[in-house]
Amino acid sequence: MDIILSKGFNATGVEAILKQANVPKGSFYNFFSSKEDFGLAIIDRYSAEIDEILHPIYHDELSPPLERIKKGFETLIKRFEGNDCTKGCLIGNLSLEMSDQYENVRHRLEQSLRGWSDVLTILLHEAQKDNAIFSEVDPEILAENLISSFQGALLRSKVKKSSGPLHNFIHLYFDKFFPLR
Repeated sequence: MDIILSKGFNATGVEAILKQANVPKGSFYNFFSSKEDFGLAIIDRYSAEIDEILHPIYHDELSPPLERIKKGFETLIKRFEGNDCTKGCLIGNLSLEMSDQYENVRHRLEQSLRGWSDVLTILLHEAQKDNAIFSEVDPEILAENLISSFQGALLRSKVKKSSGPLHNFIHLYFDKFFPLR
């Protein structure tokens, strides 16, 4: 996963993957029918890893819904900063690189992003019930927009080698757009 995050999927050959994993040369096709199949497995593993990080945050019922959403994004930002503002999000990276090349990969990426959006939608519905966001706002559209804005800020942060755009994302949404009281 690390080599794909660093170099991209297409730029990483099977030999480099085997070397990174310290696995004998002929073993790749014992586990994967193709490099595309390997890509699907990488997406699943990364999604599970991110879910493991975000699940306790999103399900912390002691915190208000918007605080949980904000804390989730802040946690992802810290992860990005821990990589010296490189690598980014595997799902975002592969979406840019592969969604036009492999239909199965595009579907798996959409499935991963849809799962994230669904959780945010539930939290945003809760925020509406708490009158923390306007009732006229469609939580599903807002969830999609939060993810799209975050992914865009992440891409911009990679280019700038600075987490500034990500902190601007947090500031605009959680300090300017959301506080209604």
